[in-house]
Amino acid sequence: PGRYEGNITLFWFDHGWFWYIPLRDGTVSVGAVASPAYFKNRKGSLTEFLMETIALAPKLAERLKNATLMDGATSTGNYAYDAKFCRGDRFMMVGDAYAFVDPMFSSGVFLAMNSAFESATAVDHWLKGETKEAEKQFRRFDKVMKRGPRIFSWFIYRITSPAIRKIFMHPQNVWRMQEALLSILAGDLFRNTPFGPRFLGFKVVYYVSCITLWPQAFAIWSRRRKNLKESLEAAGPAPAREGISVKG
Repeated sequence: PGRYEGNITLFWFDHGWFWYIPLRDGTVSVGAVASPAYFKNRKGSLTEFLMETIALAPKLAERLKNATLMDGATSTGNYAYDAKFCRGDRFMMVGDAYAFVDPMFSSGVFLAMNSAFESATAVDHWLKGETKEAEKQFRRFDKVMKRGPRIFSWFIYRITSPAIRKIFMHPQNVWRMQEALLSILAGDLFRNTPFGPRFLGFKVVYYVSCITLWPQAFAIWSRRRKNLKESLEAAGPAPAREGISVKG
């Protein structure tokens, strides 16, 4: 309510995190992201399991205590992917056609629109016969398409780590790193904003924190490798698909 009405909220719990997305009609989209190992412990229906999982996040449970479930719960696996290239002979791939990452920071529409603008500029030069300018813009397009998903993915695949939780729950604006992170997560990735050194500094702080929390960090890393192996074995051989790689 109030000034925060409509804001998306993320809630951590021991096995992952929740999204909480208010919608215009007064309903709220709520869901959990967790490791395959956690979901293997499910007993009963998906809806019952969701309710049990919500109970593991007290602040979320408090917010939903008077809520009414609109429909049964559903589930899906991790379908993040990226292509090995984003353009070729008479085609360009924009938005989710090129890559999809977990929409944790609601970055998908922004990345899609930005890639559309970049591709349109390149195509415009090419149609005008401005070959040199078109090739320059095509190279920029390649760089832009890889940059966004790469930076967001760095956070997404580490968001459940003890080090990230510690840093995010005890924020400090040392060397203006907090400002740099807010700038990145707000989508300021493609201008000349000088967040690079501060982002590098944040990574150093993160890896140092991992060392100080190495037992927990190693346990999560081992669990992730095990989950990936089990998921790949369960899925069986992947169908041949030219130019596509799948991330676990």
